Amino acid sequence: MDLIDMLLQGHERLRGSLKTLDEMLGRPSGVGWDDRTTLDRTRFSLQLGVFLATFKAHEAVERAYLSRIVRQIGLDPELDAAVDEGHRSLEEMLRLFSAVATSYDGDHVYRLRTVLSQLSAELERHLIFEETQVFPRLRESLPAGLLRELGRRAGPRRRAGLKAGARRPSAAGRK
Repeated sequence: MDLIDMLLQGHERLRGSLKTLDEMLGRPSGVGWDDRTTLDRTRFSLQLGVFLATFKAHEAVERAYLSRIVRQIGLDPELDAAVDEGHRSLEEMLRLFSAVATSYDGDHVYRLRTVLSQLSAELERHLIFEETQVFPRLRESLPAGLLRELGRRAGPRRRAGLKAGARRPSAAGRK
C-alpha cells in the first residue's frame, strides 16, 4: 500500500470515529441548551480516547512524511502553508473539544454536540482539501515506487499509534 492510500484509509477511520461520537450524543437537531439526552460518559470518554489516538497517529504520519515531502520537492509553498494552517486549526479545535468533553457535567449534551459539530466540519474541510488538492499533486509528482516505499516505512508508526489508542484506559471508572 502506498503512502497516499494509507492516508486515505486514515481519513476514513477519522470520519468513522467522529460519526460514532456523534451517534453517541443522540438527536443531532431539534434540541436546545436544555437538552438532557442521556449519555454514557464512560463509553463516550473511551471512544473519545480512540478518536484522539487515531488522530494523533494519523497526524504523526502526515507530519513525518507528507509535510516533509511537500517541502522537499518544493511542490507549492502556498499549498504547504495551507496544509500547516489546516493542521494548526484542527489541533486547536481538538483541544477545545477535549476540554468540553472532559468537563462534561453529565447533564447537558448541547455544548458537546455543538463543539463536535464544529470539529467535524473543520476536519471534513481539511480532509477534502488533502484529498482534492494535496494527494493528486503528490501522485503526479512522485514515482509510484517511492510512494509505496514511503507507505511501507510509515506503516509501523501508524500501527503503533493505533495500538496505543486501543489500549487507552484513560476514562475507565468515570461516570
